[in-house]
Amino acid sequence: MDTPTENKFIVDTIGTDTLKLLLPVDATERSRWGINYAIGRKRSGRDVAVSLLFVAEPVTNWEVLRFFSEERVRRFHAERGNYLLEDAAQPLRQAGIPVQMNYREGDIVFQILDVAEQLECDEIVLPMPYPRWARLFSPDIVREVARRQRSVPVTTVSPQGMPERSWQH
Repeated sequence: MDTPTENKFIVDTIGTDTLKLLLPVDATERSRWGINYAIGRKRSGRDVAVSLLFVAEPVTNWEVLRFFSEERVRRFHAERGNYLLEDAAQPLRQAGIPVQMNYREGDIVFQILDVAEQLECDEIVLPMPYPRWARLFSPDIVREVARRQRSVPVTTVSPQGMPERSWQH
């Protein structure tokens, strides 16, 4: 589900040789590693534009919905998402990088891949995946995005923003 928190100015303000990066963000520090990557690419002389993406998973847990309406939960996610997007955009703007902010609701992996294709991004930038043993009982979004990506390569980066691996089909 799309929400109107998208702004389209980035498409009109960048050149054809500009590197367009999609950086999904959440409340973790790991999701900010891509910011260092984008700034590093800019400092190396490359024109860079960044589309930030926050994806809220729909809440279906009856224990939550018993106390809060779906609309109230949706509003909470949108406010939290906007805060995280604005926070992530600040260092990019300070570095002179055009930033577009996108808020979506739905399956995280699908939304990342869908937005990357819709915005014609050149790369999806994600943190290095956790070691497999550390993710034994939880989903590994990075590996799943890399496995399911179709046309937009996935670049995984270290905490310093150094590229570690490029996943491409």
